[in-house]
Formats: sequence, structure tokens, C-alpha cells
Amino acid sequence: MRNILAVDTASSMMSLALKKEDSWFEQTIDDGLKHSETLMNTIISLLEQADMKREELELLVCSEGPGSFTGLRIGMSTIKGLAFGLGIPHSAVVTTDYLAAGYDYFPGAVVPVLDARKKRFFSAVYDRGKQVSPARDLTEDEIFELVKDYSTILFTGPDCGMINKEYREGICIDGNGRSGRARQLLTLGLSRFQKEGPLPDDYGPLYLRQSEAEIALYGEKR
Repeated sequence: MRNILAVDTASSMMSLALKKEDSWFEQTIDDGLKHSETLMNTIISLLEQADMKREELELLVCSEGPGSFTGLRIGMSTIKGLAFGLGIPHSAVVTTDYLAAGYDYFPGAVVPVLDARKKRFFSAVYDRGKQVSPARDLTEDEIFELVKDYSTILFTGPDCGMINKEYREGICIDGNGRSGRARQLLTLGLSRFQKEGPLPDDYGPLYLRQSEAEIALYGEKR
């Protein structure tokens, strides 16, 4: 497959990547959770930059989660709608997987971080490209408990700056944490598609806890 679009709406930062044969077109908008207002226009803009018609797309990719409940729904519903309308497959990637991609060289723990509100984070732990702790909903103390045996830790992802770098020695905060990662998302999404094939129509986002709306309606479940 040579023409692929990937959309990352898992956080307040929206990132898109379009691969047209051997060329890449990317755009990142760091303007809060306005994805419903900007996503389709950004997709159209990327296609225009690439001089590509949407009918030429062969695969669509989005974030599976965890992340912003609203952001994930917008991203996945848009990709699934386009895939259905164009008659092409779609794939998805766990958010922390593509946020950690490209840091295999780091001699310690790589920890992607997304703000989960209420002083909690969606996070996971990777070591030389291998996941050693799955994506979970954690407090800062719980994250540091997971990496207590590592002398060096790299925090990355759009909200890594929220981590207290004075918590202990050996902490590195990724200065490019808020850079777009849609290219990594696209690459991993293509790899998953090649291994597993297209996702089923009823495939949904990965939610690690209830949304505020669900809590208001049904109460908090532990």
C-alpha cells in the first residue's frame, strides 16, 4: 500500500500524516480539543497539498487509545466513516505504542504520558522498544513505582511536561514531546494491517476508565 492517511486525535494536540507513494505530508495543530472543528478541513488540506483525491487512499489509520474520550471518538468515527464511504480498510494503534516509537536507542525506561485529568495519567513503560508495562490509568506515584528499578527514565508524549522532574534522579523530559507523532502512527498502523488485516466494523476505542458522562449517569465503578 502506497497511499495512507493517519490521524492522531488522542490528546489536545492533533497530528495528521499522509503518505503518497514515497512522499510525506504532515500537519500538527496544537490548539486544544477542537478536533471536531478542524479535522476534516485538515484532511482536505493535506490531500490538496499532495495533489491527491480521497479515492486514491488505500488505508486509513487512527489512534486506538487511551487518550481523550472525545478526541478518540472523533478520530475513530471520522476514519471509520471515510473507510466505509471509500470502501477501503482501516487500522488503529495503541496510543502509547506510537508515542514510544523511535526511542529504542534510549538506555532506560521510555514512558509516554497523556493527561488523564484528576492528577492521573494514561501511561505505559517501554524498554528498548519492547513494552514492559501495558497502557494504564495511573497516578504519578504509581508511574514511578513501575520504573523504580531503572536508573534513567525518558518521559515523552504530549503531556510529559506535567511530570515532576525533581521527583528523583535520572529523569529526562522529552523536549519534543508535543511534536506530531502521526508518521509513527501511520507506520505502525500499516504494520498491524499487514499482520492482522482490516479491523472489524464494530471495533471501538480503548477506554481505560469511565467518561465523566458515564459517571454522571451511572456512578463511578471501580
